[in-house]
Amino acid sequence: MVVHIESRDGTTIGFRRLGQGPGLVVVHGSIVTGDEWSRVASALADRFTVHLVDRRGRGLSGDADAYSIDTEIADIAAVLDAAGPDASLVGHSYGALCALAAVASGVDVPGLVLYEPPVPVAGPLAGAALEPYAAAVDAGDLDRALTIAMIDILRVPTAGVERLRGTPIWSRMAELAPTWVRELRVIDGHGPDVSTYASVTTPTLFLQGSRTAQHHVVATEALRAVMPDTRLVEFAGHEHFAHVTTPTAVADAIAEFLTAVR
Repeated sequence: MVVHIESRDGTTIGFRRLGQGPGLVVVHGSIVTGDEWSRVASALADRFTVHLVDRRGRGLSGDADAYSIDTEIADIAAVLDAAGPDASLVGHSYGALCALAAVASGVDVPGLVLYEPPVPVAGPLAGAALEPYAAAVDAGDLDRALTIAMIDILRVPTAGVERLRGTPIWSRMAELAPTWVRELRVIDGHGPDVSTYASVTTPTLFLQGSRTAQHHVVATEALRAVMPDTRLVEFAGHEHFAHVTTPTAVADAIAEFLTAVR
């Protein structure tokens, strides 16, 4: 079931609702849509009413000229309101940073699940590559922009980039490349300090792939060091996208945690 609601600034936010049980809102990462979590949602649908959000600027949702982490927080709060008073929150990658910021700002949820939020504890994520990436987007050369992102930001080997370029995933990501410029600016502008998250007392599950990039490991460790109520599930042999490569395991970890904390 597709649902549209209005965020605080009037932007339309769309999401897909499926399943039955307590509410669960899933906030996806960059250059994708909520569909990336569809197999996890299907695996959870017998236990939760899952709300797969399309974040602003893509898919089912609209957009606005003004953008900041506060607009993402407002969008999350609006979807949580629609999901019901006891809805929990899951965020992946940049969506995890948004979800964490929402809870830190006072959004109340019974349980929070964060899959590798890219807090730049080890230094800027995009760094010097951000402006060439933004320039390629401004020039309309989305293929070049995505190539810069893969090689200079995500550190994907050239051979891996070429393999990805030959799949349908490449064109879908390239189409969304413009939305990543503003998100990378937010990430790099965040800085390494995580002390503000010490106020997050919500029970929090961190998810992590055993083969993920080191900067994600460092960020998760730093957050767990200051947040008072956390636990960690690691997916052996998987990277930043275990929700795609082993969706049932991810769904089971989420369900076990949220059942325990409710």
